[in-house]
Amino acid sequence: MDPLDKNTRILRFLWGSIPWLIVLLILAFIGIMFLKIGVESKRLEQARLAALKKDIPTVKVLTLTLEPIRLEDKINLPGQVEPQEDLWIKAEVFGQVTRIRVKEGQKVRKGQILVEIDDRDYRSRLARIEASYDLIQQEFDRYASLAKKKIAAQNKLDEIEARLKDVTAQRKEAQLALSRTRIAAPIDGRLNQIIPTQGNLLKVGDIVAQILNVDSVKVIVGVPESDVSAFFDLNESTVLIEALADRRVTGKKLFLSYQPRSLARLYDLELLVANPDGQIRPGMFARVELVRAVFENAIVIPLYAVIAQNDERYVFVENEGHAEKRPVSLGVLSGWQVHITAGLAAGDRVVVVGHRLLDEGHAVDVIRNVSNVEEILQP
Repeated sequence: MDPLDKNTRILRFLWGSIPWLIVLLILAFIGIMFLKIGVESKRLEQARLAALKKDIPTVKVLTLTLEPIRLEDKINLPGQVEPQEDLWIKAEVFGQVTRIRVKEGQKVRKGQILVEIDDRDYRSRLARIEASYDLIQQEFDRYASLAKKKIAAQNKLDEIEARLKDVTAQRKEAQLALSRTRIAAPIDGRLNQIIPTQGNLLKVGDIVAQILNVDSVKVIVGVPESDVSAFFDLNESTVLIEALADRRVTGKKLFLSYQPRSLARLYDLELLVANPDGQIRPGMFARVELVRAVFENAIVIPLYAVIAQNDERYVFVENEGHAEKRPVSLGVLSGWQVHITAGLAAGDRVVVVGHRLLDEGHAVDVIRNVSNVEEILQP
């Protein structure tokens, strides 16, 4: 190969590489500059923060010393009061109302007569049947005596015995029909309604009265599907009756339905509430407090003490006169308090007032410290 051609190719290669070398040098220069800028920016930021800490006065704060407490995870659901028993009494025989012996609203006892129906036809029928019964009974006794002496035929005695059984059944039926002309209360309770008036003609099946048993009442509450499993072992719960100035009573669990009552996927929970004074009336609205879970030795702080920034949740803790930033994990919310599951411990002094003005390491002046969240609201 000609040495001149070889030198020419080398020169051409070097000449062609010059632009790439220039690009590499420029990129290296840019990288070095960015690195220097980042270092300088960090230094300036640290200097700025240091200057701010020197310039910003000490922030006055209120702190809460954390103490473990017993925390109940509650839900508050609407419910409605219903009578323990709601019984509609119907007429069992045909007839005209001759007397109404009670008034609406009064207490009645089981077996107490409420309404009387004209019983003359029923008494006449019973009298006829009893006369036939007495006659056939005498005839049966006479033939039984003769049959015992082998004087009367046995088949004749059997015929009379069949007639006696038939008239005995008619007698019991007539007695029952006569007794039904006196319509009595089948249970103890409060007479809520009397439908007929004196002189009305009642047919079999007509409604006569409504009796409510309200010595105890039921509170029915719809439990969401997501919470129903928490109340399988429920024994009792607190009930607030809104119409009675939020009167608080205890409801004992009667029944938790196995099937939701509607497309809303609510399961009926029935609670039995004692009502000795009768002031809790069916139809009233109630609020039911149901405890889903209990946390012993829980760390609780006001929800407003937690600062949310992007996906981070944190609080400030006073540590030797300075603010210390603490990331926290939140649990259940109970009113205006929140359960802290991680990040804080008993004895920590959490800043609950003035925390929005703080930054990491900021000097603080604790003007008041409390040990109970309820004290925060006190002057």
